[in-house]
Amino acid sequence: MKKAAGKFLVGALFAFGLGAVPMPGQAQLPASPRRFVDFLDVRCYQIANQPPLNVTLVLKHLNPVLQGLATETVALQSPQQLCVPVQKETQIAPDDTLPFIRFVDWKCYGIDGPSIDFPLALTQLNPVIAAAFGPNLNVTLRKPQQLCVPVVKNNVNPPANVLQLVQWLDVKCYGIDPVQNIVKPITLTHLNPLFSTLPKEVSQVGVPGQVCVPVTKNGATPPAAILPYIQYADVLCYRASGAPLGQNLALKHLNPVLTAMGLPQENVFIGNSLKLCVPVAKNGVFPPGIQ
Repeated sequence: MKKAAGKFLVGALFAFGLGAVPMPGQAQLPASPRRFVDFLDVRCYQIANQPPLNVTLVLKHLNPVLQGLATETVALQSPQQLCVPVQKETQIAPDDTLPFIRFVDWKCYGIDGPSIDFPLALTQLNPVIAAAFGPNLNVTLRKPQQLCVPVVKNNVNPPANVLQLVQWLDVKCYGIDPVQNIVKPITLTHLNPLFSTLPKEVSQVGVPGQVCVPVTKNGATPPAAILPYIQYADVLCYRASGAPLGQNLALKHLNPVLTAMGLPQENVFIGNSLKLCVPVAKNGVFPPGIQ
């Protein structure tokens, strides 16, 4: 009876926006999904000349706006990009959120599939991008292009409480029709511990080309306390110029579905800057909780 009452209390606190409650044996999550997603900015660099993974996965949408879409079976092709967390201008993530954002690293594999032709009204969640490109944007999702999955770089592992969240952060990226030709200079600062000593850089950012949305793989769903943080993790990706990262990295999978397959660590060269992905809400459905 006491255990059931404890579960009810955790759910009630979250529903009333009083912040995340630590799960047994785990540290506290960011104060709300909204607080986490608002700072979900990643810069993506090219991975070239790698063989296809040739792993087949069944993907299902998590975001409430897209949950009615059918599941889709995809084959992972060659890895194309590594996306790493960045700060835009002087906007710093809150203390409860920054430790999680710093370890959002995605390895993006090419995928194929039919065009879904799904219209979306996007709202920028980050004020830096809203000021640069406007607060709202209408797009149509076309063909799936990539599946981005969480990885660790050079064995610099996230803390256990961070891992419980970021290991489930998988997004499926769809091409969109060109809708804006605005290009703005934005100062980007690396956040991941491996790159935090790199200098700030002014990137020319503009012309959105993708929307990436959260999915599950092979029916494996994040735990109930983690799910709200994952299912609203939608990003809009713009072209972003800049210096190549120019580093050899060892990448290891974090997602439980892929780690269970025993996939080996991959050594890859990370090259040119390709895009900047920033958080958005879809069709007026916002991440829950406080900002």
